[in-house]
Amino acid sequence: MTNDQKLDFTRRITHANRSGLVLIKFEMLFVYFDDICTSFHTDDKEELTRSVRRADAVLKSFQETLDFTYELSAQLFSLYDFHRRQLAKVLMRHSLEELNQSRKMLLLTYESFKKAAKQDSSKPLMQNAQQVYAGYTYGKNDINESYDVNTSRGFLA
Repeated sequence: MTNDQKLDFTRRITHANRSGLVLIKFEMLFVYFDDICTSFHTDDKEELTRSVRRADAVLKSFQETLDFTYELSAQLFSLYDFHRRQLAKVLMRHSLEELNQSRKMLLLTYESFKKAAKQDSSKPLMQNAQQVYAGYTYGKNDINESYDVNTSRGFLA
């Protein structure tokens, strides 16, 4: 994951509601999958292991945040557990076949969550986050963003 991607994910997380956060985590997972493929093709075993661990951490966070009062949670837990085992096979077998299968299945899950997120009109989880404004100026590769410095980011008295 590049530094620009990290900054973008961080900015989006600060303004996301629960459904948006799930979608962002899926997008981070897909970036880690891309990192796994890149390090696999460049034969960088250390980076491959790091990328697999990062992707596994995202899947583990999905498992840890499930609400088991819903019947669907048990099925999702099993699904995420399957994909975690698929990631382990990438390292054990030194093959991307399992990763490609997981990506296809998780893209379907992502699309389902994306449809459900359209119905979620709840407020962002972080209420006192810094405001970001995309303006009329352009940078070398993208639109420049400005931050509102007149807001309090700490506790309000």
